[in-house]
Amino acid sequence: MFYKVPVQVLGCLRPGIITVIGFPGVGMVDGGNFMHIPTELIPVDLRMPNSEFIVVCDQRRDFIQVLSKDSDTI
Repeated sequence: MFYKVPVQVLGCLRPGIITVIGFPGVGMVDGGNFMHIPTELIPVDLRMPNSEFIVVCDQRRDFIQVLSKDSDTI
């Protein structure tokens, strides 16, 4: 089973890692949880701060794929 998590890029705070906010706009302080995704999984055009996309995770919460915000796959 796969889960689709909408995210918004916060920035590149560590080399090789992009920090994103999972479920932006949900919760008391505009966002759910912070997630750290390896840079090579994210297309270059989605790495800028405030970019929004969908991360596909498996049951163990391992990152499987990055999809554009309006994608219908998986």
